[in-house]
Amino acid sequence: MGYFQRTPIHYRTILLTALVLASLFLFQAYMHHVVYQDLKDMGEFNWWREAPVPYLNFLFWALLTPLVYTILVRWPFGQRPRLRTLLIHFGFSLAIASLHEVTTSTIYYSILQSTGDFDFADPQYQNWALHALVPAIFTRTMEYWVLMGVLTALENARLRRTEHEQLLELRHELQVTQMNALKKQLQPHFLFNTLNTVSALMDENVNDARRVLSRLGQLLRITLEKTQRDKVPLERELDHVAHYLGIEAMRFRDRLTVDYKVPKDLDDHLVPSMVLQPLVENAIKHGLDATTAGVTITVNAHRHGDQLFLTVADNGKGTSDVLNAMENGGIGLRNVRERLRLLYGDAATFLVRSTAGAGFQVELALPIERA
Repeated sequence: MGYFQRTPIHYRTILLTALVLASLFLFQAYMHHVVYQDLKDMGEFNWWREAPVPYLNFLFWALLTPLVYTILVRWPFGQRPRLRTLLIHFGFSLAIASLHEVTTSTIYYSILQSTGDFDFADPQYQNWALHALVPAIFTRTMEYWVLMGVLTALENARLRRTEHEQLLELRHELQVTQMNALKKQLQPHFLFNTLNTVSALMDENVNDARRVLSRLGQLLRITLEKTQRDKVPLERELDHVAHYLGIEAMRFRDRLTVDYKVPKDLDDHLVPSMVLQPLVENAIKHGLDATTAGVTITVNAHRHGDQLFLTVADNGKGTSDVLNAMENGGIGLRNVRERLRLLYGDAATFLVRSTAGAGFQVELALPIERA
């Protein structure tokens, strides 16, 4: 990131604001001169003496704004210990104020020297400039804290705007996931296969047929539910997946075995809503649909430290090129990865493993949260 991009708003806005403020201060000085000109015998308004002051001040602060913002981001005021943070900012305020005043004063006196209003060689002028330096640095220090306050407000507004945008994006991703799940469950071949399974079971086992229809109804009810939340207890998420896998297990009969390895004490841990659905669909695709042999899908959950690990694995034929599998057929997996990024940022991880002949495995690591 370039220096002038280290700001909470576009740098051209900062530069324009500096120019407007400088013009307003100059206009104020001019109006003050016009009003009191006769009363105080002030003579003509000297533009070369008056105009550089506000423009040098505000434009130099505009030049320093990315540096001040970088300091704010590096040492935010909410960072603990707060006394240490305040001392750091106090030190920077003195250093930057001194840099500002020395630089702008040198330029200003050079301008006055060129117009004949200042003489660097005269000891009287030198003494006056030195005595004016300390109070001027104090003034610049106060201006630093004003600028820091404005940047803090802008940064907080930027963070709130970013959080709002992420929330909207997250809701969109959840809607996409819900729609994908609904499409999967309402696809003609899925419904046809499910109803065909029910039809076959009616002659063999009526109770199993009723069970499949019940699972299908529950699956559609959960998917069509209007009050979906971003996060749900793991128990509820597993219940949803169990309906889907239960139907597939009935359809594939002896070819599909589902193994759940989820301790009961993890039931109240929060996970992203419908996060397991794409993972088990992926296991069906890379497992059962890619082979005629029997396949076992394992749904595993365990806690380690401050993270919850969710794993969906199959022992199908796998693939030797995971990246290619993700690019060509991993829409659901990519949606899951994007939702994890929006919900948790860098606090969650998404890992895919697969080896030809050794199955396919997706592992999620999430921060611990309880319902």
